[in-house]
Amino acid sequence: MSFLGNRLVMIAGLALLLLAAGFALAPVIARQVAAPQAVDSASSSASSAPFGKGYTDRTIEGMQARVSGNSQDYMALTNLAIAYLQKARETNDPTYYTQAGQALDKALTLKPDYYDAVSSFGSLELSRHEFSKALDWGTKAKNINPRKSFAFGVIGDAQIELGRYDEAVNTFQQMVDLKPDLSSYSRVSYARELYGDVPGAIEAMLQAVDAGSPAAENTAWTRVQLGNLYFNSKQRDKAETEYKHALSDYPDYLHALAGLAQVKAAKGDTEGAIKLYQQSLAIVPLPQYLTALGDLYTLKGDAASAKQQYDTVLYIYKLFEANGVNANAEKAAFLSDQGQDPAQAVKLAELAAKERNDVHTMDTLAWSLYGAGRYQDALAAEKKAMRLGTQNALFFFHAGMIYEKLGDHANARQNLQKAMDINPYFSLRHAKEAADVLKGLK
Repeated sequence: MSFLGNRLVMIAGLALLLLAAGFALAPVIARQVAAPQAVDSASSSASSAPFGKGYTDRTIEGMQARVSGNSQDYMALTNLAIAYLQKARETNDPTYYTQAGQALDKALTLKPDYYDAVSSFGSLELSRHEFSKALDWGTKAKNINPRKSFAFGVIGDAQIELGRYDEAVNTFQQMVDLKPDLSSYSRVSYARELYGDVPGAIEAMLQAVDAGSPAAENTAWTRVQLGNLYFNSKQRDKAETEYKHALSDYPDYLHALAGLAQVKAAKGDTEGAIKLYQQSLAIVPLPQYLTALGDLYTLKGDAASAKQQYDTVLYIYKLFEANGVNANAEKAAFLSDQGQDPAQAVKLAELAAKERNDVHTMDTLAWSLYGAGRYQDALAAEKKAMRLGTQNALFFFHAGMIYEKLGDHANARQNLQKAMDINPYFSLRHAKEAADVLKGLK
């Protein structure tokens, strides 16, 4: 989800004040398991280019030609790697990560202290979910040139995913001080969301939208994130407007199509939602949208079609693992939500939690432990997930269900009600369950 001003000040509950931008910021960096990071290329030549449909393929072809003509061209190798990373973002094909790594290895062999290559390697490790390695690369890039903002984004994103939130807030403040733009504003929004300041998150994401980007897809992505913030805070009409605006600016944008699908589903238009998810998945088969489509088929009673979507999700995770992407947390979350293989879900979640102490990994661990019947352990993990005050309906749903199993009906009722108050459409699979359990507790 990824995604700021001047001086960081701590106001009640970790508040950021961006003096230069003239607005207050409460740190909240909400991760989006499935939402891609905004591209903020380390290379000035790449980031200033007029991105549009087909641009990435043309860039790859051009850089390949340059490298073919001069194998010592470390700048071309780096820009080729950046284009591969963008292509992976556009297609969800992890083989592009392998190609990006190969190009960056060659570039760094030629010039080990080349800032663009070093910082781009940090982006690659973020994409692979190797967050400790990403932090190392980002720090190395910052030491090479502390006046460029890109490395601060790499460092802060890694710190967020490792659960080092205070450090991330400081890092993002330095980033926005250096360069207030779409990339830094969206990260501020992400931070505010994590700390429970949803209005502040919306404000910062509006600034990110206004800042825009030479890459049309990046601006459309930012509009979708704004739409998601609206949707997750019961503002469906505003969410729908943002998704439609993104589609107007960037036709057939898969994330905007999926956003409209969730609005349709919330309005009870299951068939309309299915068609929109199918359109999105025809462009790129992302696990989160395959899961949503499977859940809609489940609601329809079409078990065979639902299974096809869920099986595809597991296949994609295998493909990612085969290409060096650490998908333990995401796979554990999927298995837990599906009620599949509780022992494997716990194993994967515990492996992820050994490195990562972020709130989403803790929530995944809690839900996997719940599925395995380890309710006290689940509660301890869920409390860690909720430590920042994140207004995530799913967190409150999980907490409520755990308390219900422990026989603490007062806390179960309080947390389930909070989930429904935040967003009664928080989950195709669990929203009705939450309402039913809550009704039984009253």
